[in-house]
Formats: sequence, C-alpha cells, structure tokens
Amino acid sequence: MQRIYSPPALIISAILTGLAHQPLQLGWLAWFGLLPLIFVFNRITELRHFIIAGFIWGFTYHLTIIFWMATNIGTTHLIGFISMLAAVSFLTLNILAVSFLMGILKKRFPQIWFWFFPLVWTSIEYLRSIGPLGFPWTSLANTQLDFLTLAQNTEITGMYGISFWVVFVNISLFNWLVRP
Repeated sequence: MQRIYSPPALIISAILTGLAHQPLQLGWLAWFGLLPLIFVFNRITELRHFIIAGFIWGFTYHLTIIFWMATNIGTTHLIGFISMLAAVSFLTLNILAVSFLMGILKKRFPQIWFWFFPLVWTSIEYLRSIGPLGFPWTSLANTQLDFLTLAQNTEITGMYGISFWVVFVNISLFNWLVRP
C-alpha cells in the first residue's frame, strides 16, 4: 500500500526545521524547511492522513529540538529519556492541532487552503505558549536569533510575527513552485 503522506519527506522537513533551532547558525533552513510538509498536505485529502502526517512531522521536529533533555536534566538516563519522550509527545499535540485545522480548511477551501497556514500555525504557537504548561521554546521565531535585523522586528510584531513570516515565506515558495 502506498503511503500518500510520505514519511521520508515529513521526516526530512522536520529535521531541517528542527536543525534551524540548534546553535549551529542554520536558522536559514526554516525559510524553506516547511516546504515538504506543505507539499504532503497538498497531496492528502483525508483528515486521518493529516493527523498521521502531523504526528510524524511533529514528533520528529520536537525530538530534533529537545533531544538534549534526555541527558541534561540532572537525573538518571532512564528518567531523562522518559521525560523527553513525554515532552515531545505533549508538544506534538500542537502540530496535530495545526494538521487537523489545515485538513478542515483544505476541505472547506480547496483552492486557497494553504494561505491559512501561517495564521493557523501562529495561532497554535501562541496558544501553546500561554498557561502553566506554556512552552514557547520551540517557536519558529527562535530559529531567527542569528539574524539581528530580523530579530529586532520582534519589538514591533512580537515573536509570533516572526513565526508568521517564516511560515508565510514557506507558503509563498510553495505557491510559486506549484503555480510559477
């Protein structure tokens, strides 16, 4: 059976976007790292495929970002590994929400669904950061810390404005590649 949601493309996309968070000065990867995810979303139509794709991408993405938690929290390796998996699983729920909403929007607006992606992504990022379980450290805006001119725009737009623009550029590239 052919997997329409293409796990290798999702894993590559998640790793590229996750590497942009690491202190390796690879923040530029975020500007096109979401493209494979968007192309997979473009291929699929069923809501369950959106959920599966969101889980694969979200789990790999968050694992790439917070892998260090398994060995750097001052506890045994087993407890560290379990807490890292729990954190990654919890954070993956946010990407599942993005995927679910994009599946609904694609069904409702089949021609322009992808233009909603930056708004949905940024909204979920904002909701993820509030409350006692808020976790803003995996925000796409954090990938742009090496670019001081861009990072200074957070004074005007906040970190969610930067995340919005990163996703918007990915969507614009997708639109340009699909309809040159």
